[in-house]
Amino acid sequence: MTNKKDKALVSYDEKRLKENAQLGISNVDPADIRPPSILLAQKLSDFSLMVDKNGVVAKVGQYFHTGRLEIFDSFECYYLFAAKSKYTDRRHPEKGELDQYRALGALAPDCSLFAMIFRVSSLYTLSSLFGLAAAQNRPMFSIKVKMETKQLSGEKGDWFVPVCRIVGFEKDPGKLAILEDMARQFDSRGGLADDDFEDDQVEAEVL
Repeated sequence: MTNKKDKALVSYDEKRLKENAQLGISNVDPADIRPPSILLAQKLSDFSLMVDKNGVVAKVGQYFHTGRLEIFDSFECYYLFAAKSKYTDRRHPEKGELDQYRALGALAPDCSLFAMIFRVSSLYTLSSLFGLAAAQNRPMFSIKVKMETKQLSGEKGDWFVPVCRIVGFEKDPGKLAILEDMARQFDSRGGLADDDFEDDQVEAEVL
């Protein structure tokens, strides 16, 4: 015979977890919660940090979502905010300050927030998106893109870079309103601080 405690354990499913997702953190300032990152796995990546919910480890050239614990070969999204900033490569501090782009995006189709950092050979990944938004005189968030990867080779060996391909212009007014609201929130406060990005996990992302 099943007692009440055993019954509670048996019935504690994903639905119940979602219903209680805010329990204990409802009074936490949303600004203190870092957005999850999407990382591109490279040969030098720490693969212990790239394990999905089923225990599968990401392969070199695949994307890993640190919040969902999911692995993608590619994904569709909308970019809400991007800003150029500086960073210092802890492996090569002698290079001084280097350029990087910090970006915030929303996954399609659920508009869940994520962060990405573009450095070195991936620095200008979003250039085509910036150019199209400017040429069409429309906000960046209204353009759906697909993030893929491309393998490069050089003196340092082989590595992968993210590739941003334009899918098309979003036409759903409801989704556009959601994306606009998200974009305005970040644009009004200049995006996020460098400390809000999971920098420890991107050191090996690009060569």
